[in-house]
Amino acid sequence: MTFFQIEHAVYDMFSAPWFGGIAITAAYALVVYFFSNKIKHDDRALTQFERIWGGLLIALFLVKHVQLVAIGDWSMTENMELHLCGMSRLLSILLLAFGVRWAFFPLFFWGIVGGFHSLLTPELTGGDSTFMYIEYYIIHGGIIIIPLYFVFVRQRMIGQWTWAKIIALNVAMMLPVYFINRLIDANYMFLIDPPKVESILIQGPWPYYLIGFVGAGLLHYLLLTGLFWKRIKSNDGMPS
Repeated sequence: MTFFQIEHAVYDMFSAPWFGGIAITAAYALVVYFFSNKIKHDDRALTQFERIWGGLLIALFLVKHVQLVAIGDWSMTENMELHLCGMSRLLSILLLAFGVRWAFFPLFFWGIVGGFHSLLTPELTGGDSTFMYIEYYIIHGGIIIIPLYFVFVRQRMIGQWTWAKIIALNVAMMLPVYFINRLIDANYMFLIDPPKVESILIQGPWPYYLIGFVGAGLLHYLLLTGLFWKRIKSNDGMPS
């Protein structure tokens, strides 16, 4: 096992690998829709479906890390699940495999926003072997699909002020993750250096681009809240 940094793979938008990844995500969404639509009125069947789904995500998580260790490419600086998308992966497992209800709320924002940008401008930190390529799109497509499944199939919904709570959580996590980065020479949550992908949301040197990160997160979270506002208002009695 090595603790040295491993090379990233970045795909240009509209390139062949980019379209291939979108196709994997679309196929994943169709499979979830097909099975959930058949059992959407059977609560017990849906719960069993979710537990199996969560179990498969656990298996994928273990296979990924075992494979990286086996080939000597596991890296403390790259492969701990300390990016928001990695945390969303863990939240997905908590929600599906173990029925942890609070996991839905951060997953709704982190997953949909982070997953969208990860599909738009993919950066594979584990390299682009066939397995890592497929795994990347299953995970980053999944963190969009899973909260939407709970919205449209399970009728779950955020509250009017959930966006503010998640923004506060994001800011609160920045300091401990920053110190972890300094301790192990990592770049989780991109708190040391900006991502390698080009984005209009990432401007300026450290620490100024971090202000853009927080501002962009706020705008995205408000946009998501606005898109689901009618559902939010109709679910006012649910906790946020």
